[in-house]
Amino acid sequence: MVVGDFHAAMQEKALADAFEAIGCETTRFKWAPYFKDYLARPSRGFWDWWPWFYYRVQNKFLFGPVLIRINHDLVNFASEVTPDLIFIYHGTHIFGRTVSALKRRTKALVFLYNNDDPFGRQYPRYFWRHFLAQTSFADYALVFRKKNVDDYKAKLNFTKTAVMLPDYIEAFNHPIEIVPPGPYLCDVSFVGHYEHDDRDDYILEILRNNFNFKLFGPNWPDSPFYDFYRSRLGEIRNVPFEEYNLALNSTKIALVFLSKLNSDTYTRRCLEIPAAGTFMLSTYTDDLNRMFKEGKEAEYFRTTEEMAEKIKYYLAHDDLRRKIAAAGRARLLKDGHETKDRARQVINLYRHLHQ
Repeated sequence: MVVGDFHAAMQEKALADAFEAIGCETTRFKWAPYFKDYLARPSRGFWDWWPWFYYRVQNKFLFGPVLIRINHDLVNFASEVTPDLIFIYHGTHIFGRTVSALKRRTKALVFLYNNDDPFGRQYPRYFWRHFLAQTSFADYALVFRKKNVDDYKAKLNFTKTAVMLPDYIEAFNHPIEIVPPGPYLCDVSFVGHYEHDDRDDYILEILRNNFNFKLFGPNWPDSPFYDFYRSRLGEIRNVPFEEYNLALNSTKIALVFLSKLNSDTYTRRCLEIPAAGTFMLSTYTDDLNRMFKEGKEAEYFRTTEEMAEKIKYYLAHDDLRRKIAAAGRARLLKDGHETKDRARQVINLYRHLHQ
């Protein structure tokens, strides 16, 4: 059983589908539908606003009758289907005592997974209180980054952890043989969110060099340079999920900036870009260099000047850029980073614990 929000196609849904693809009978418990009444902002009077406010407050602060009903229904549903393994994905809405009840009522193993850093600065501390309480009862926690293995041990005295790297979805991330003309065609692009770190410095350096550059993603109006970006690049918009692979295929060089608030040393984008067969130029980390060798399977930068120099060099050397992009994709396929590979990792761990 996969338990989660199921809002994003590349997260809980993709993993549940991958479990089925490798031969596991899989059920799903989704808590997003419990908040459907607040997804559309009302436009009229108090009685239209009241349901929106009622659900929004509970979803934001993670308390109240809706949360109680979610947890009650989860325990009842699991008791009916009696799964062998319950996989709670980013379980912000699930109480610690619910995990205890799930184990007691079903005898299943319970795994936790969080792709964010519950000890980082990206969210307020209260946001993770239910998730952290689950570790008192869970059988295992899979984490996105190695840092969190140490965090769980030092801060929660929880040692039953392992890293589960990000993944890509083969059906959504792949090369396009003939890229059609469209709004994504450019020499250099970044598809990702704004964060208050040093990425503004890099974007400004790109604009100073007048590269044929395009920028996409959420939260860029939060940048103090947004008006300048818009004057140079036009309106900065999100890339719809169904067009994301086209956007990656439409650029010669795809940039990667890593979230410092989330303590990232890699991200999904680091796999999705090579999966698309596109040349990746990323912030350097040791973890990424172990995954894709610098100068052979990807390229990295440590300063704004190094980034600009490498953009100029690889735009002038098409054959080498294409060779490195192809080597990056070959390394990706060899090492096995697709969602089904992650599903197999989970099942192998379950079998090891169940011996």
